Amino acid sequence: MQKSIFDGFRNQRAQSGMNAAILIAIISGLIVLYIIFLPSGERLELIGENDSRGDSGSDDEKILIEDKSIIMEYIGEDEIDHDLPSVNLYTSTEASTIREENMVYVKNGLFDKQEKEIEFKVSEPENTKNVLISFYSKKKKGRLIITLNDHEIFNNEIEKVNVDPIKISKDFVAANNNLKLEASGVGMAFWSTNEFLLENFKITADVTDTSTRESVINFIVPQSESRNIEKARLRFVPECQPENVGTLEILINNHGIYSSVPDCGTPRPLDFSPTNIITGENKLVFRSDRGRYLIDQIKITTELKEASSYTYFFDVDEDLIEDIEDDKKSVNLTFYFVDDKEDKEAEIIINSRKTYMTSHNDFEWSTNIDRYLEEGSNSLKIIPEERMEIRKLQVRAEDN
Repeated sequence: MQKSIFDGFRNQRAQSGMNAAILIAIISGLIVLYIIFLPSGERLELIGENDSRGDSGSDDEKILIEDKSIIMEYIGEDEIDHDLPSVNLYTSTEASTIREENMVYVKNGLFDKQEKEIEFKVSEPENTKNVLISFYSKKKKGRLIITLNDHEIFNNEIEKVNVDPIKISKDFVAANNNLKLEASGVGMAFWSTNEFLLENFKITADVTDTSTRESVINFIVPQSESRNIEKARLRFVPECQPENVGTLEILINNHGIYSSVPDCGTPRPLDFSPTNIITGENKLVFRSDRGRYLIDQIKITTELKEASSYTYFFDVDEDLIEDIEDDKKSVNLTFYFVDDKEDKEAEIIINSRKTYMTSHNDFEWSTNIDRYLEEGSNSLKIIPEERMEIRKLQVRAEDN
């Protein structure tokens, strides 16, 4: 009996040991899976195979600055003028024949009726005035009834051959129009027929050409200019007669910058927001609702910010300064260019001390900057004197 109890304890201990072994195996497997699915850099660091020193580069190299894919723009002027051509703004009104028919015949009898419908278009109804119908009446019996777009405009007898022009209200005229002509009914005189024979039938109007009320001038602004505009000004001289002109409107890229009747013959400077100017093609619009303007001596002037510069900051520790003084290390500034075709020039300022870069037909330019460095914070400023496309810029400490 006692032996049986001891055997039971042994079996329990064996079972517990087996369970513990299984648990350890499961945990170990989970740890292995966790390490496998870590990013490679973190995995190597965890298992002690990634020797990270906090600074890029090998033991004998330390990168203090690295920048890639840079376009350094050059602006040589403080102010850029865009001289633009003169423009004329005016309106012209001419009498025009909108529709013409050699002959129009209508009749109305007891068993015989003939009407006439004439379709015509008006491109700009709001600029069409004094719309008239004219004709010669060869036959005339009864009343002539004329409707335009379901509006009756004439219902009367005609007593002479050369009929006075019939005026159509401007309110009845649309872009697409339907003119209907008919003779009145005969009433009790059923044996007769009312009829009209109209010759040289015309619809005429005074049409105002508004296409010359507006003028558009396009001008190009490069990115190097548009990104550095501090102030923008438009200057022009309006030649006009004050009593005969209406409001002058000016827009730049659909932004209104002026709307008034200017002083005729007087130069007009006009400041506007630099944000209205965009890189590439810009659109300057002059518009007037009445009269004639000659807009002369048009000029857009942009005042630019201080010449573009590109500034970097980096730290130099005491150990590196000592290595430079002991001639163990040196620090170089290097430009890697996109091409070797264009000349590259720039002023380089390191901790307020200047040097210059000039490169001809090279993909790479490098210079030692040990003598400019200070312990602690350092600054590097580059002012291009030519446009430069740089694939990579580096300030690197290397073993001598």
